[in-house]
Amino acid sequence: MKNTSDILDRWQQFCAHLPPEFNLETTARSCGAFTRARNVKNAETLFRLALGYGACGMSLRETCAWAEAVGLANLSDTCLIKRLCRAAPWLGDMVGALIAEQAKVPAGRWAGHRLRALDATSICQPGADRTTWRLHVGYDLATGQVDHIELTDVHGAENLRRLTYQPGDIVLGDRYYARPRDLRPVIDAGADFIVRTGWNSLRLLHPDGACFDLFAALAAQAEQEGEVRVRVDEGTQGAPPPEPLILRLVIRRKDPEQAEAEQKRLLKDAKKRGKQPDPRSLEAAKYILLLTSLPAAAFPAADVLALYRFRWQIELAFKRMKSIAGLDELPAKKPELARAWIYARLIAVLIAERIAGQVPDSPPLWAQQNRPQAHRAGAL
Repeated sequence: MKNTSDILDRWQQFCAHLPPEFNLETTARSCGAFTRARNVKNAETLFRLALGYGACGMSLRETCAWAEAVGLANLSDTCLIKRLCRAAPWLGDMVGALIAEQAKVPAGRWAGHRLRALDATSICQPGADRTTWRLHVGYDLATGQVDHIELTDVHGAENLRRLTYQPGDIVLGDRYYARPRDLRPVIDAGADFIVRTGWNSLRLLHPDGACFDLFAALAAQAEQEGEVRVRVDEGTQGAPPPEPLILRLVIRRKDPEQAEAEQKRLLKDAKKRGKQPDPRSLEAAKYILLLTSLPAAAFPAADVLALYRFRWQIELAFKRMKSIAGLDELPAKKPELARAWIYARLIAVLIAERIAGQVPDSPPLWAQQNRPQAHRAGAL
């Protein structure tokens, strides 16, 4: 049996980092996770069992053997499965409570705005060669903390509407978030966005509604960085029709080495599928295309490009979750058991980062500066 981690060896210190208003016994009973004490004497014991299985790398049988060895509980792995499946929604509520507790840290600001990244990572069940679960994460880039978590199955699409926005928010998203019907709700909430887009992600028009030739605009760009005003065809028919969605398309020509590397990747992927790559994809690979609602007077193209580079902090957060915390080692196929395992591991990740000081008490210095000059160099 694998050794238990500090979570179980230092149980009281670990529990001290749970939200004070989240009473284990009360919340477990109210959501049906704990209804009777047979084999498991209380909600705290159930929580320890969930963490033993979900956060400490033990199998179901190892968790049962450990629980019996330390006098915690005496139950079979079949009984443990039933207990954990019923506890999955409760563990999800606990993740939400931890996120809400972290949100009490004052939001970091950049020139009066709160920078947030939104992305999703895939989790596969044993033996699967494709996504089984999708974890949607919102990330406050100034405080370096997760401020939103949502777990869905493979059908849970990535879209900007998964976050709740406040005036002054700027959300950063990759090309999966460049969906025409998801952009306007962000603006309606008083927030702004910077999303990466591809040559065929959206139907773009000139502000007056005329057809827009993206590749002509790319060829006409003389400088490495530039922008054009475009209108997004939202595909809606209203009465009366909505006001045109006029945005800025910020364009940056990649360095030759970066463009060549992306083209090689496209050629390799096409060869693997037995197809020829679209010539337009190879041409678009030479550029970085960002769509933003930010005003040009306050956020010139160079600043939009610099801000988008901060999005990679959420990629580092995913790397910590998977390579260090083992979030990609899901052992369960049964949906509710898988949810319990994922939530238990997320609880451990959130508390571990708090203990390690990953969540600061105040925004870092860069968030208080007016312009990210130091981050303008380099590629996205």
